[in-house]
Parts: sequence; C-alpha cells; structure tokens
Amino acid sequence: MKTQDAVFRQAYPAPPYWVARFDVAHPPGPGAFVLADFGGPLREPLFPATIDANGFTVMLPPRHPATRLLPGTTVNMLGPLGQGFRLGGATRLLLVAETACLPPLLPLLEAAPAVALVIEAPTRAQLPPPDRLPPTVELTLVTRDGSAGYLGPLESQDPAPANLQRVMPHLVELIAWAECACFACANDRYPALATIVRAARIQPPPDFAQALVQVPMPCGVGACEVCRTPTRAGEKHACIDGPVFDMARNFALTL
Repeated sequence: MKTQDAVFRQAYPAPPYWVARFDVAHPPGPGAFVLADFGGPLREPLFPATIDANGFTVMLPPRHPATRLLPGTTVNMLGPLGQGFRLGGATRLLLVAETACLPPLLPLLEAAPAVALVIEAPTRAQLPPPDRLPPTVELTLVTRDGSAGYLGPLESQDPAPANLQRVMPHLVELIAWAECACFACANDRYPALATIVRAARIQPPPDFAQALVQVPMPCGVGACEVCRTPTRAGEKHACIDGPVFDMARNFALTL
C-alpha cells in the first residue's frame, strides 16, 4: 500500500467546520481519500475539500485531532485510496448534499462548465454562507423546517404547508437537466434518492448518479470488514469498491 508523509500547515475555523491544510506529494482526487495517522488507535479517512499540485485541504468537525496540530507537523498517510467521482467529461453537473456531508463534493464545484448545487440543512442557521461558493454555481437551498429556500427533506412527496414549496419537483428537473449527478448524504437516504433518479431518467447510463458512502474505513484494503456496505449486488467494501458508488445500480429500491 502507498504511504507518504504529509506536512500540516494550518487549521482555522470556518463554521460549522474547521479547515486544515496538508502539503503532500500525491493528494487524493475528489471522492477518494487518504488514511491519516493522528496518533490514535485507528487511522482516520480524510476527503479533500480543495486540491492543488502541492496538497489539499479538508473540512473537519471542531475538536478533530488535526485542529490541534502544530504547523510543520509530519502526518503519515496511506493512499490515495478508493474509487472517487467519475464525471466522464460531463458539462452539466448536479451536486446534492446534506450540510454535514458536503465537504467532499466541494472539489467538484468548478469541475464542469455548468454546475448546480443543492444543499439541505435542518434549519437556516446550518446552511453554509452562499458567498463561500463560486458565483457561477446555481445554488438551491433546502431546509427541513422551511426557514429558508425549499422545504425538505429532498425525497419527500408529502403536501407542503401553505406558503412553502417542496424541493422534490425542482430536484427532478435538475436530474433531468444534468449529465452527471453526485450525491453526499446519509447512507440510509440513498435508496429513496436512487429511486427518484431512476424515475426521472428511466434508464440512466452507468455512473450517471453517484453516491459517496462515508463510513469508518480504518484499514483501506477491505480486510477489517468495518466498512461493509449493503447494495443490491450484496455487501461491498466502501474502502475499495467505493467510497463512490453508482447510486442507481447499487441502492435503488427497484430496477
């Protein structure tokens, strides 16, 4: 397995996350990851939020071990590992995420000439500030309590209360518009979302809709069995078969 030493440069708050910068010779691509040794019993997966020739940044929860490192600290990393996002030259890209799962999608914000981003949060206060996103991105905001944007959840077809509009019809329009759609949500939501994709596109081509599965992946080689993920084709290992999966083929409720 590939191993490399990264140099920690800085960490700073960007609520609700912290941003940490690592310089490394071989950064992971969008949706792929490295396993970092922060001195704990298990290595931790890091997904890049931005990537350049000299390294990458990650967005982490407050009090993550990386936020306590001193600049210049060497961190051993395994990787890059995993199967990342596969855009196939798409010119119209749809990104769909819950706020807690959003950071791994951020490298894709400028990956196509036209990008639409749908972000769902429990309430307005948990939505990221729009000025942190590229101005060219078509942004759709969704809240579960209806305090901003469309009313969620994404997959709900229940009637909306007065003066509110469900996001589902708009999401279906965006799926029909896109040439590729990338999702980062809680794993248990993917079957319903995959079924929506199949209904909107009838027979979507392979990898039209892709889902990032975020689970603990301490070994990176499928040996520890921690990252086993149920799919329509049986259990797969997120660390080697994913963590990005063809959503319609692996998670749809019906084919």
